[in-house]
Amino acid sequence: MARNKYKYECDEKVISAFLGNFRTADIVRESGLSRTTVQKLKTDPDFQRVLTERRDAVIRASVDKMRTYLLTDVEKLQEIIDDTETSPQTRVNAIQVVLSQLRSWIETDDILKRLEALEATQRDEL
Repeated sequence: MARNKYKYECDEKVISAFLGNFRTADIVRESGLSRTTVQKLKTDPDFQRVLTERRDAVIRASVDKMRTYLLTDVEKLQEIIDDTETSPQTRVNAIQVVLSQLRSWIETDDILKRLEALEATQRDEL
């Protein structure tokens, strides 16, 4: 079985089927695997580790891509806010988006700083 698990861990079609679907029937249809094999892989810790690593990589790549547009997006929102030809409601909506995102970024930054401080404290105690 170890050989087959390795095969599935390297099979992009299988990985994609698991990442893109929750239901066993959908995974079976997309991957071409049997229902029994899908069930076994769903409970296999090694295969699940691979899926988690791949899911994390996809999320990181998506976040990195979004970051490249961040400055442009903020500038566009600022243009909307500053444009006196834009309806007041649209301008208010743009302001709300900016403030909402700013709050989220500040909270995230605060959490990351606290996490770093906790990790540093833990390292010092070891």
